[in-house]
Amino acid sequence: MIPIENLSLTSLILPFVIGTMLGCCFFYALWFTVKKGINATHPALWFLSSLLLRMGTAITVFYWVGDNDIWRLSACLAGFVIGRILMTKIINNANPNGAEKGALHHAP
Repeated sequence: MIPIENLSLTSLILPFVIGTMLGCCFFYALWFTVKKGINATHPALWFLSSLLLRMGTAITVFYWVGDNDIWRLSACLAGFVIGRILMTKIINNANPNGAEKGALHHAP
């Protein structure tokens, strides 16, 4: 059973906000990496370094925010998912004509 005696909504707001910012940064960096990596001379270097940097940062922040509390970790994860949804909406609205879809001539 998960203890909930010291649980308050105000103690979960900061982890949620941090998770949302982390999710926005994580998925913006992923979008940026794909955008730059497509035309790069060494795309593997772009994708590998981005993967290591993004995952290292996300794991470190989750560990720091979670602080051995499942509720704080859950709030941070929920914020991370909300950050993904926000960045998907923002990036899709920034490119309404779908210009990036036609960037690769060899892909369907």
